[in-house]
Amino acid sequence: MIPQTIIDEAIKRLVKAYNPLQIYLYGDYAWGIPNEESTFDVLIVVKSSDERIIKRGYTAFEALLGLKIPKNVIVFTKEEFDKYTLDPKSSTYEIKTRGKILYARD
Repeated sequence: MIPQTIIDEAIKRLVKAYNPLQIYLYGDYAWGIPNEESTFDVLIVVKSSDERIIKRGYTAFEALLGLKIPKNVIVFTKEEFDKYTLDPKSSTYEIKTRGKILYARD
C-alpha cells in the first residue's frame, strides 16, 4: 500500500505542476479498500487547457517521477468535468459523488 506521506507528496507535486482547481482521489484508496496492488487514482480539474485530453497527464507522470507508485491520472478542464458529471452513468459522475477531494483551490 502507498504510505500517506507519499500520497501527500504526490498531491504537493501535482498542485505545483498544474495549479489545479481540484484534485479528486478515486478507486481503491477513495473507496476504502486499498491493497498491495492498488493504484493511486486521481482526477485533476484545471481551469482550461489547449492540450488534447490524452496528453494532459504527461505532466503528472513527470511530476510524480521518483515516487515509484502505480498511478492513473485523468486531467479535465472545468468545462469538461462539469459536462461529464451530468451523466449519472459515467465514471466521472461517480468520481465527483463518491471520490475524495484531496485538494481544492480557494
